[in-house]
Amino acid sequence: MNTNQSPFKYILEGPTGATTNIQNKEMLYFAGVGYFQLHNHPDIIKASIDALQKYGISSATSRSGIGTTDLLLELDTKIAEFFDTDDAVYLPSGYLSNIAGIQALKAMGRFDIIFMDEVVHYCNEEAALTAGVPIFTFKSRDSKDLEHQIKTHLKASEKPLIVSDGMFPVWAWMAPIPEYLAIAEKYNGVIWVDDAHPVGIIGTNGRGTYDYFKLKSDRLFMGATLSKAFGAYGGFIPGSEEFIYHVKHGHVIDGSSSPVSAAAGAALKGLQLVGENPQWREQIRKNAVRLKDGLRAIGLEIEHNDFPITSFKVGGAEQMQKIHAELFKRNIYIQYTKYIGAGPEGVLRTVMFSTHTNEQIDHLLDNLKTII
Repeated sequence: MNTNQSPFKYILEGPTGATTNIQNKEMLYFAGVGYFQLHNHPDIIKASIDALQKYGISSATSRSGIGTTDLLLELDTKIAEFFDTDDAVYLPSGYLSNIAGIQALKAMGRFDIIFMDEVVHYCNEEAALTAGVPIFTFKSRDSKDLEHQIKTHLKASEKPLIVSDGMFPVWAWMAPIPEYLAIAEKYNGVIWVDDAHPVGIIGTNGRGTYDYFKLKSDRLFMGATLSKAFGAYGGFIPGSEEFIYHVKHGHVIDGSSSPVSAAAGAALKGLQLVGENPQWREQIRKNAVRLKDGLRAIGLEIEHNDFPITSFKVGGAEQMQKIHAELFKRNIYIQYTKYIGAGPEGVLRTVMFSTHTNEQIDHLLDNLKTII
């Protein structure tokens, strides 16, 4: 093992956007998850600076100590309003939202055993371990196998927790939550969804997976992040008054430092901007369809959806790495990744922003035609 080799191969030299400076080269950029490219929006930068000047970096204690400012309370309220729930809570990171949410459900006695999609994001695996209950996996997005596992392992007196990503980050596959909900109702269970990618970009109101499927139930729970579509940073959990009470009184809130004020200020503005500009969601869908149609025209197998993430395979790992490197030489950056769900050979992965132009998308397609 070469411990001197850095895992950070590509270094950004400025903010991300449709064009991004990577290692002193201006690149057409089709990566990351800044779907509306708000991370450098002037209104968000100003809101972040204003919060920093008023509150300093942070309160240097946990939210349950003396670390909750009026800024954080306002953000809790605005998150609840955006997601149309009784209450919400803002957390230092999206990664922590899964731990906090699952621990709160355990404290409420809502489950005794966990059934988890086999390719969930590892933050959910780690969150499940903190519950101290048996954990069983089921085939990804397979409701029949989920029910089989429940029938096999659930005792008569037990209640199940079903854990899944809402949208899986490599292929942008949606979990079949309506089918899971029917199973949860049948076995008196609940569902936890890590909704990091869908929030802000899908659903009638941009509220993510449950909004996309038009579902409401007291068996449905979720957590997510403000670091993607909303142009900020930090995690959050919306929900009922009782559920959020248990989140606020849990170990994550009690034991972690209060979130950074600049991020909270940015998040407030990001929620406002995304709420006021539904046309951004429409534009990102149009861009996604343009790219996917163009990739199919080249002869690639592409999912039939209008989600901004598009992944594809071309040959094996070596060939995909060569395609990635050749695009980089041509000042175009897409990802070659072996992220969760990509498989051992990896995939080539692109992400559309609402700010990509037709010309930029077509330039990527034209170059891929000459390389593949």
